[in-house]
Amino acid sequence: MRRALLTAAVVVGHAVIQTALVVPRAAVAASAGFIALFAASAVAIAAAAVALVVLAGTGGRPRIGRAIAGVVVALVVVAALAVLSAATLVPAILVALVVVSPLGNAGVGGAVGLGSFARHPVRAVLAAVLTVVVLALIGVAALLLGFLVTGWLGALATGIAGGALVALLVRLWARLAIRPRGGASRVRPAVAAQ
Repeated sequence: MRRALLTAAVVVGHAVIQTALVVPRAAVAASAGFIALFAASAVAIAAAAVALVVLAGTGGRPRIGRAIAGVVVALVVVAALAVLSAATLVPAILVALVVVSPLGNAGVGGAVGLGSFARHPVRAVLAAVLTVVVLALIGVAALLLGFLVTGWLGALATGIAGGALVALLVRLWARLAIRPRGGASRVRPAVAAQ
């Protein structure tokens, strides 16, 4: 319950920060104000992403440095691919979620997320399809909220809704990465035999 509350606080806090950064309405230009708002937004995204990855982790104390490095590399790669072509955005975010989400789990390596497809091919493919559908829903919701609920209220609603869905995706991929082979439950054998 504590992790759920902390996750909700991260999502709402990040949405509030992003909304506050939209309010000044800086023109898209190379002005110092716009660059400062852009940098603050990028730092807020990175901090929220690291917090979500760490909170989704299990198995003791996570390596926060590894989570920070993974999130920063993923954000740079996703941003670069988004600049090159909008068509690469969803696949890039999917790969970033698969690779980075498990980094909050204690004692796992960096490629454990991709190993989910070898250990649990059906679950991983279904999770990938679900991820693409959820990302599409976030995009549609952002467009609708942009048209129907404008201003800071629309930005806040978009941030909370999108952040909550992304938090669920991070948890899904983090859990799938550490799920035992064959889908065996984590119940002790003595209890399962009764």
